[in-house]
Amino acid sequence: MARTITTSSARSLPWLQNPLQAHKEWRATLTWSHAGDENTRDALYTDHSNKLYQSFWGKFCRWLAAKSLKLDQVKQAHIEDFLGSLRGRKNAPASVRTMRTYLAEINRVFTHLEASGILRANPAAVVLEGKRKKAESRIETDPPLPPGPTFLAAYEKMAARMFAEERAQLRQGWTPARNLALRLLVAESGLKLSEVCKLIPRNISFLDGGTVVIRSPGHRQVAARTLVGKRQLANALARWIEMRSELRIVRSRRAIAEGARTSNRLFLGQVDIAPAADLVAGGLGAARSPIAPDLAERVVTSCVKRTLEALGHQAAFHGPQFVRNAYAARLIHRGMNDADVSDQLGMKTTFTARAIREKLQAG
Repeated sequence: MARTITTSSARSLPWLQNPLQAHKEWRATLTWSHAGDENTRDALYTDHSNKLYQSFWGKFCRWLAAKSLKLDQVKQAHIEDFLGSLRGRKNAPASVRTMRTYLAEINRVFTHLEASGILRANPAAVVLEGKRKKAESRIETDPPLPPGPTFLAAYEKMAARMFAEERAQLRQGWTPARNLALRLLVAESGLKLSEVCKLIPRNISFLDGGTVVIRSPGHRQVAARTLVGKRQLANALARWIEMRSELRIVRSRRAIAEGARTSNRLFLGQVDIAPAADLVAGGLGAARSPIAPDLAERVVTSCVKRTLEALGHQAAFHGPQFVRNAYAARLIHRGMNDADVSDQLGMKTTFTARAIREKLQAG
């Protein structure tokens, strides 16, 4: 769902003269909300989400201040330089996804300032359009070569084997059941990593024939859609959901004090090491171990990569996206056309499907 931004005031001078000072003075007036239609009142994001979006804009303002740039002096090149300055782990360049996230929020604020008459033009719009075009040629049209048609069967067999091993090591633990459901879901649904993390229990329905329906809510570049999984996935999800009902989610006192909403994610993660006094139990059933309200993407990635490593693949370079491409390749092997493959993947274009088909034909 799209986000809009509003301010409680429209003074232009602080914005134009000193971006950093303006951010400090005005950050409480920046409010992000879901974009509604003319008959629907915009729904505000939580305080936590607003602070996150404000932090993206704030980092950009600090960068401008260091360059002695005013907002009405910002050009396309400046925004490109800022994105290039972002760093990831071990001081490596930030990921494409991180840069897209920053750019999206910068564009949202500039769009608002332009609409409010504070600025004459939005310099981020040109950058965003350029990135979108680049993304199609750099990411969507150049996926890694998918493995052969027998790969997913081997992957699912390995997932079952790893479940047996993990359960033998953690007989009273809940993570083996979660890991199996995660591994199979990625292989049998073709969901993106972000979609897996966004699922809630209500997105899962079991059919009388032993299959399972997954209603993905979509996420950013992928459309919402309904997928059907076979019995093996249905059993794994049913086992996990039953075990999940016996767990208790814990939240930090700080999160509660800040009014952060309680998560209802389908998949849960373990709480990172923290003082016990800072954690407050609540939510589901009797706790077996501390359960976090959300599942970090790194947990899903690590879970899938361990399976790939066991199959002899270079997991350092291949993760959930590799399995997603294998899922698309299986659909192509079964005779599905590019448009239908793209619908299954939730893609708005056929770039990925066409590129995978070309790689399969070239291989």
